[in-house]
Amino acid sequence: MARNIKDNNNIDPATLLSNVKSTIKKDVIKELLENHFQESKTKIAPHALMLLADVAKCLVTETCLRAVKQAQREGSNKVDVEHIEKCLPQLMLDFP
Repeated sequence: MARNIKDNNNIDPATLLSNVKSTIKKDVIKELLENHFQESKTKIAPHALMLLADVAKCLVTETCLRAVKQAQREGSNKVDVEHIEKCLPQLMLDFP
């Protein structure tokens, strides 16, 4: 799904982050992790789950920022899936 972006080339990450109201649900992360645990007795601590949710939110936010910058470099006023795809290789290197 494409989103309109401002023609402004200066995106302030702090402003963007202050406008992000959604969170990644801890239940979703917990279920994803539990589906990949080798042993059924393996558990994840609530604090660790909270940290993983924060890391996931940071990763999503960084991906969005990079996709917006990519769209602007290409002269587009909308972010498409292609812009996200172009950011992923470098993003995976930055977030090993």
